[in-house]
Amino acid sequence: AHGRLDGLAALVAAGGSAPALVTAAVVHGELLALRPFTSDNGLVARAAERIVLVGSGLDPKSVCPAEVGHAELGRAAYLAALDGYVSGTPEGMAAWIAHCGKAVALGARESTAVCEALQRGAA
Repeated sequence: AHGRLDGLAALVAAGGSAPALVTAAVVHGELLALRPFTSDNGLVARAAERIVLVGSGLDPKSVCPAEVGHAELGRAAYLAALDGYVSGTPEGMAAWIAHCGKAVALGARESTAVCEALQRGAA
């Protein structure tokens, strides 16, 4: 587990050619799979996902709350996708990345709705 955590740190520090969404999903999944903290691993993993999205420039203003999307997709879908990631199969990894992508899209939709409500003076 320690080696995987070192590898994750190296991946994040080096950047790389993978799309930001893929990197964010991998960081999120690895932190959940490794459970490096005594508590709140999910919270840390979702925060790390958001940090990667911001730091990569995909969401530079941090206005896309992917965690809202994860909540909207539901706990059962989250855990099922995570099981796929932990399995290490290409299909499982792809399902996790797709799940994270949907969460980001739902977070963007939520932010758009808030902005539109503000423009209408409804919020």
